[in-house]
Amino acid sequence: MRTTRNGRILLAAVAANVVAACATVQPLDDSAREPASMPKSIADRFCYAASPPGNTVTLQKEKRAYRIYDVSMDPGVDESGDDSPITLEFYVPDGIESAPVILVLPILNGQKHLVRPFATHFAKHGYAAVIVDTLQRRTLLEDLIHPEDAIRRTVMRHRRVLDWIEAQPGLDANRIGVFGASLGGFNALYLAALDDRVRAVVPALVAGDLPYVMMHSNERRIVEAVEGAKAELSMSDDELQAYLENRLATDLLTVAPHVDPARILMVIAKRDKAVPYEKQVELREALGSPEAVYLPAGHVTTAAYIFSLRSRARKFFDRKLADGESGTVAILPAGRCAPGT
Repeated sequence: MRTTRNGRILLAAVAANVVAACATVQPLDDSAREPASMPKSIADRFCYAASPPGNTVTLQKEKRAYRIYDVSMDPGVDESGDDSPITLEFYVPDGIESAPVILVLPILNGQKHLVRPFATHFAKHGYAAVIVDTLQRRTLLEDLIHPEDAIRRTVMRHRRVLDWIEAQPGLDANRIGVFGASLGGFNALYLAALDDRVRAVVPALVAGDLPYVMMHSNERRIVEAVEGAKAELSMSDDELQAYLENRLATDLLTVAPHVDPARILMVIAKRDKAVPYEKQVELREALGSPEAVYLPAGHVTTAAYIFSLRSRARKFFDRKLADGESGTVAILPAGRCAPGT
């Protein structure tokens, strides 16, 4: 039987509605706690010298409601010696004088086509969207052996993107949200915890206890990195997990008490084997039981919910960023530290 284009669209819409109906939502706990102040011992690890980031901006495409630019910017200089450029895909909505901004952080393989539907959806609804390229697909083995250095380097690169946003005249740096799934979800939540310029965050498929997650994930790239680390360090599974526990000072469970649960919408997959479900739930509890969407899906099959999730994420950002004041915040001349310093 031949199906017309309108018929295919109708079938897709019906399928999306059926999929969305399978999701359950847990609201923010009425007794949700206030976030604790960030200890100076944590905040000091993420201090850096802030300076106006140099950048090049190139028009890539013009769409009906927005334009897309390629951006390459200076990452700044720190003791890690990381001098690789930060590259962005920048979506600018038409007709918005001071647009709120959503950072979109990719999954481990860095393929942007999996997160572009979110960026385009945000841009069509009046948000500037910034997809930040990730280096971690190439550095995973090194990151596993030096986990704290990897977290700091990634957070600093994302904070430099926030510096760049502050320097853009058409963007409202008082209304910044972050969306990320899988690795991007981990990075989104770290950024929200360690930089108070982030007003709202939607992390999907993210968990606490990173050493446990790495050692029990069935994600192919992580399994390969774990095997490589075991060989390089001559360790067993138990020894490598203990090694990670000893060297990871900034787990998400560590920073969770210092994030306002009212700023968070989690997406949790009940059948996830790449990011174990029980550790997703543990993180939600540590975060103070924020609003959460529970999906009867695994890590990969969560993609079936993409249309409902991007709509739900955008409506969450609408609520949380609606009351922001217009204008930008000046870059601190002497440097910038995480909240609590």
